Amino acid sequence: MQEKGKPTVTLCQSIFMALGRTEAKFFGIANLPLVEIPHHPSGGARAGEHRADAEGAVDLVAKTLILDDAVESKQRGAQLT
Repeated sequence: MQEKGKPTVTLCQSIFMALGRTEAKFFGIANLPLVEIPHHPSGGARAGEHRADAEGAVDLVAKTLILDDAVESKQRGAQLT
């Protein structure tokens, strides 16, 4: 979707951030927006932790989408002039 001009954000557990960035570069999308969320070992999350993690990421996801959209719009404007 990102490559088709649709702003996206990929949620990535903290333990996989380095891998996520490496994979994004490998696939030619080094600027892929990644939002880090906490990692909980299998079965190690307490009740409500995943919900709290998601709620904690909402503002960052929104800001990232808005920023990415603004950058894309600015680049399109520069190409038109």
